[in-house]
Order: sequence, then C-alpha cells, then structure tokens
Amino acid sequence: MKSLAVEMKSLIDKVLVVRGECPKCQQPLYGYKAKNKDGSERCAPLCMACGYYDMQRKEDRETERIYNDSLKNKTLNFFKFGSVITDKSLFDCSFDNYKIIDVETETAVNITKSFVEAVLSGEPKHLALNGKSGSGKSHLAMAATWEIIKRSDYDKKCLFISYRELLEQIKYSFNDEPLRKEIQGSLMKDIKTADLVVIDDLGSELGGTTYSSSTNFNNDTLNSILEARQNQAIILTTNLTGKEMKNAYGERIVSRLFKNSKGFAFKFVTTADKRLRAV
Repeated sequence: MKSLAVEMKSLIDKVLVVRGECPKCQQPLYGYKAKNKDGSERCAPLCMACGYYDMQRKEDRETERIYNDSLKNKTLNFFKFGSVITDKSLFDCSFDNYKIIDVETETAVNITKSFVEAVLSGEPKHLALNGKSGSGKSHLAMAATWEIIKRSDYDKKCLFISYRELLEQIKYSFNDEPLRKEIQGSLMKDIKTADLVVIDDLGSELGGTTYSSSTNFNNDTLNSILEARQNQAIILTTNLTGKEMKNAYGERIVSRLFKNSKGFAFKFVTTADKRLRAV
C-alpha cells in the first residue's frame, strides 16, 4: 500500500508543474498544468513550503477589495447619474457642512439623523421636511442620503429627485420616443424600487400662485410613485403647508406621503434663509 506522501506526490505531479523557485525559501513554485481557455494561468505560482497560505489570503483580500470597489462604484453611479437634480452642487451637502444656527436647525438635524438610523435598521420610514425656501431642507435631505449610502457600505441604492424637473423631463419625452422609454421605463422603475428616494421641492411645480390646481398628470405621476413606495423609505421636502398639500393633491396622496412619518415630520418656522445668512 502506498504511503500518503507518495499518493500526494503522485497527485501533485498530475495536476501541478514547477513554475520556478520560491525567492523566500528556494523551494519549488507550483502552478496548474492546465490553463484558462484564454491561455492565462489559473493562479499565481504557489510555494507549498512557506507561502501557500499567505498568498491565498492575499488573493482573497484582493478579490474582496475588487468586489467592494465594484459595489461602491455601481451604487455611486446609480445615485449620481440616476438622480434628477438641476443644481449639482447639492451633491456636496453633508451633515458636516450644514450650519446649525439655532435650536430649530439643531432639532431638524437630530430628527434627520434619527431617520437615517431607522432606514439603516430596515424601517421604511418617511421623513417630511417643511419650510420656506432656504431653510436647509434639501441640504438635510442630501446629507441623510449620503449618510445612508456610506454607512450601508454602499449597499443601499438611493435617488434624489427634483420633482418639478422630473415632471418636465416626462413631459419633454412625450415627443421623443427613446427618451420616453428611458424615463418612463428605466428611471421610473428605479424611483419605485430604490432603497431610498428623495422627492425634493414638492409643490414648486404648481407655480407658487395657487395650491388647488394640480393637474391630473401631476397627481397621477405622484400617486404612482407613492403607491409603489408605501413600504419603502422616502424623504419629502416641500414649501407647502399640510392644508395646501391636501388642496393641491388630495387626501389620498397626502395620506400616503405621511404614512410612515410619525416622529419624522419637521416644519421650519423661525429659521431664516440659511443661504443669505451664509453670505
């Protein structure tokens, strides 16, 4: 009966071939006899005596790094190129550069950070930020989005949607078949299925003169998004009061907007225009 050592040597001779000498211990470096279909080596030559485990761990770490980089890039591309934003400087907004200037802004930050924790723990919460232009609603919405992306290790897919711009793009696509397919197919699908969607500046599409003249097209688009996202995370920013929203969009839509917002609805009352204050 052959010894284990003889059997192992026989197996090695069948599968592996010497590819050189180990620079560390001068023992043979082994590689697979068979190569990949494209003629490349199946793996780097390995030293059975001293380096096998070290090299294996190194390869595993490199594979993990490549995978994580790929996941990160995919998530960032989804966010940056899939979002509908007219002011690209919004991407620079974070909690670090949000100016806390009074008790109200401090409370807004704390509520927004609590929302981030809830979303990261898997809760389909809705954060509603209401107030005049310049109070920092969009800034906080973007800050929360970045926090969720980064703290999920780039696992959560997020979109930031300027609602008025979205409607304009949809309308424009009516006369452009390829664009229509892209927006009403791919973009709307992503908005409905992403882990988090920001609906920014809801109400600005009404023109600021009356809040009782929202079109059927507007309401149908908004209702379609909210219906698909009833149990998914949403951030809503708006200048409208609750009464104005009900007059514009109806009770059903407003109910869906605020369905999961208990403890996560905040209205800026006293905060002045932060953009003017920063000048």
